[in-house]
Amino acid sequence: MEFNSNFVFEKVNNLTDLQTTHGSGGMVGTNLQNSVATKSNSAADLERAWNGGWFRQAWGPKFDGSNVYQWDGVSRPYSYQGDQWDRFYETGTAWTNSIAFSGGNETQNFRFGMTDLRSKSVMPNAGYDRLNLSLATNSKFGKKITLESTILYSNEDTKNRPYVSDSPGNAPQTVFLIPGDVNVETYKGDPDKLGAVPSVERQKEMGITIFDGKAPGEEMQESSNLWGQNPYWAAYQYVHSDKRDRVIANGRLRYDITDFLYLQGRAGMDWSTARGTNLTPQGTGYQRGGSMTENETRIREVNMEYLVGFDKAFGSVNVNAFFGGNRMRSSWEQISANGNNFNVPFFAAINNAKDRNYGYGFAESGINSIFSNLELAYNEYLFLTGTWRRDWFSVLNPDKNSIDYPSIGASFVFTDAFKVPSWLSFGKLRAAYGEVGNANSVGAYSTVLTYSLSGSPHNGTAFASIAGNTNGSNLPNPGLVPFTSGELEFGFDVRFFNNRLGVDFSYYSQKTTDDILNAGISRASGFATTSVNLGEITNKGIELLVNGTPVRGPLNWNISLNFAKNKNEVVSLIEGQDRLFVEEPRTRLAAVYHVVGQPYGVILGVKQTVAPNGQLVYDADGAPVTDGTYQYLGNGVPDFTGGVNNDFSFKNFDLSFLIDFKGGGDIYSGTNVRLTQAGFHQQTLQGREGEAPLSVSGVTQTGTDGSGNPIYEPFTKTLTPGEAQNYWSQLGNRAQENFMYDASFIKLRQITFGYTFPRTMLEKRRSGACPFLSSAGTWPS
Repeated sequence: MEFNSNFVFEKVNNLTDLQTTHGSGGMVGTNLQNSVATKSNSAADLERAWNGGWFRQAWGPKFDGSNVYQWDGVSRPYSYQGDQWDRFYETGTAWTNSIAFSGGNETQNFRFGMTDLRSKSVMPNAGYDRLNLSLATNSKFGKKITLESTILYSNEDTKNRPYVSDSPGNAPQTVFLIPGDVNVETYKGDPDKLGAVPSVERQKEMGITIFDGKAPGEEMQESSNLWGQNPYWAAYQYVHSDKRDRVIANGRLRYDITDFLYLQGRAGMDWSTARGTNLTPQGTGYQRGGSMTENETRIREVNMEYLVGFDKAFGSVNVNAFFGGNRMRSSWEQISANGNNFNVPFFAAINNAKDRNYGYGFAESGINSIFSNLELAYNEYLFLTGTWRRDWFSVLNPDKNSIDYPSIGASFVFTDAFKVPSWLSFGKLRAAYGEVGNANSVGAYSTVLTYSLSGSPHNGTAFASIAGNTNGSNLPNPGLVPFTSGELEFGFDVRFFNNRLGVDFSYYSQKTTDDILNAGISRASGFATTSVNLGEITNKGIELLVNGTPVRGPLNWNISLNFAKNKNEVVSLIEGQDRLFVEEPRTRLAAVYHVVGQPYGVILGVKQTVAPNGQLVYDADGAPVTDGTYQYLGNGVPDFTGGVNNDFSFKNFDLSFLIDFKGGGDIYSGTNVRLTQAGFHQQTLQGREGEAPLSVSGVTQTGTDGSGNPIYEPFTKTLTPGEAQNYWSQLGNRAQENFMYDASFIKLRQITFGYTFPRTMLEKRRSGACPFLSSAGTWPS
């Protein structure tokens, strides 16, 4: 019997560098030159503050401790209220307990295990629980038949997955945008229904005013922006939960015909059923009537495989070979019910909705495969291996749905072949070339136009439409073929001084052709994208692993270093295009593209215009100027990655810690764009009244010459507070290069400390360990 218990706690560490000296408010004036920072000094200012979004930005004057009217109509001191994150986020916990039983004899053995995880998120009112049950058996029937089987059952219960990006219901986004003079706890509203408008009686007791006219029980919002949710309303009133049951089972039956020839069959299944609930509660700003969706998704995958194998030695040559095939079938099925606009107030049920509808989806796909393998070994020091595989993909056009991919590899253990110095413990050279292909990114039925019937017939006649032919959908491409990737690799593995020092090195060169991605097309087609086979992408790089044991004895110290460096390039795309859109952030001012001649996935975005003499261009108010074209900003792929692991052991104690590092690569921060535009970022202090002045120097366009080329004149200006606020706002719209950051880091990934109890302490039971695991933060390099 084995028992293990593990406890982990998490705490949000606020590493933001936001300004804490100016609070809610806005710039007021007849023009940029005479605008001044203004706060809500009286009840009469509240309407202007509410409609101007003053309580979702920090362009107010410097904190002075005077009373200011806040978003709920209550007068409070205009001073910094402290860390909002510490107030809103909670301590996350995860408690994992596992127990296992095993036993058997020479012909039969088994192992049964149970693992239970109970966790609570750092997000309020959210968590994740999971129960795993597993059983593994191994049986021999006589001398020729072996049966192995495993089965795993998993039950997962996820409570309120947080919404991300700027999607409605995103609580962290609102917490970011709370001015420093406002306490996040004022958003709680009704203590019996957090985030909601309290009853009229409680409103009077609390002295608050509801400016948008919402009734008790509806969302209590801080501005006219209906899409920015109250963080407590998002955390406690929204529902975004799911429960999943999953069964994974595998079985293998082997029959040894002779001592060198065998037959083998294998079958496996992965079945899961998930029930999801999504509730936009009644009273939410952007959807006052509320909505609810219930869905159940069933995913099934079954694999069946046969194999004929041969393993025999002929003198000093050993031959190991097999031939087999595999049949994979997978299906996805979903049924859903949706309701909008509840009838009985605050009764969240689909049958209570005025408008109800249902949805049903089904997809099925399969892959048929045959494969073979041949391995030759000479005197256990020279090895040659070759493989071949052919796949047929049901998701592709039958005329183009198959692909062959081979591989060949060789290795030579020269320390077993030759007499070597005693300080050389082991040495091996290796080289290999292999190809692989698949079409996993292609969905079932997505290469042909399909039709669906409308659930609302007209005069008894059903309506049909092209399935998916809506704004943002993908145009099927029946000409898709599987992508292929070929890789050449060679390297060596050497160890010295009785294995106290080891070096494993590899160099690889990989070429991928016909990769499948979605490319944007004219929306006049009725579609937004179509799937295409890209031209060619290459990757070349090295991987290095160094192991060492500096200390051996009562105290043991093992250390390992891994290092990887990769260089990739987009060699070609589809005919006639030198760049291909991949994805973009919500700012919609930058995006990831594949560009011919550039590394995979570069970041392009709008930049401030630069004159021919290299100087930045400004408008008459001192704000950046841009031509709106997307230009190179950076690349998200790092130059190199690696890690160092140290492991110490002394008697029954052991201690290990892992450090990760990454060098190079760039990050684009849409968060900092928004924080700068709203006046929260530290840099926006420059140019405000009483702060360091903001001066710009460059050129401004005064006209064009006879050829239409711009004429620039020198330009220098110290900006007024109103112009400075406009500068920071336009910087976020027109100069994305200012929001690119080096992604390098050195991170303490984990620390593990353990103690192994002596066997005598546990009598005849197995020894066990009680480890403690914790993780630390990240330090920029």
